[in-house]
Amino acid sequence: MAKVKSANVKYVYSFGGGKADGNESMKDLLGGKGANLAEMAGHPELRLPVPPGFTITTEVCAYYYNNKKTYPAVLKGQVQQALVKVEKIMGRKFGDIKNPLLVSVRSGARKSMPGMMETVLNVGLTEKTIPGLINQSGGNDRFVYDAYRRLIMMYSDVVMEKAAGVEPKEDEGIRRQLERIMDAKKKEKGCVSDTELSADDLKNLCVAFKNKIKETLGKSFPNDP
Repeated sequence: MAKVKSANVKYVYSFGGGKADGNESMKDLLGGKGANLAEMAGHPELRLPVPPGFTITTEVCAYYYNNKKTYPAVLKGQVQQALVKVEKIMGRKFGDIKNPLLVSVRSGARKSMPGMMETVLNVGLTEKTIPGLINQSGGNDRFVYDAYRRLIMMYSDVVMEKAAGVEPKEDEGIRRQLERIMDAKKKEKGCVSDTELSADDLKNLCVAFKNKIKETLGKSFPNDP
């Protein structure tokens, strides 16, 4: 397939801090979600307090599939520049051990696709950044380990299994296996709801989740933000 020149193409559109690169008319390029976020964040009469972020354009998806599943060479640099803008607005730094920035990664499309879009929350939370977030949350380690537990479940499912093209047997997907581990922990502790699990319970679950991921997918859960 034909290669697409990418050197001068803008693939990343920022929003937040009262400004936005795009607007609601750019749904083909930014997807419905990205275009609407840009409109809410940057419209002079709205200027809603939208948390800052950035949208990777739909052109990157097209490029990926037209170029043997590779990304434009300039994409990484553009993402890094956009991330710096978010850091400045939030007063936090991605991967910082004392003042970590966490981001959610949400998928979108040119047209609405209910039930098809995947999400990964709390990206940037690692064993090294956990203490910093605990300190910033006033010592609420339960909150932080619950956030980490969610990241492990989502990332292993969306990125390490689905995006990697792993086809599990019925009811043996990595997310279902991790849910069974969590269900067993709740039964062991006599809990009905997830919220009844203690910080130590959640910390132990994170370890058990990582062990199951390595056993099932043959790869360790990453510890690099």
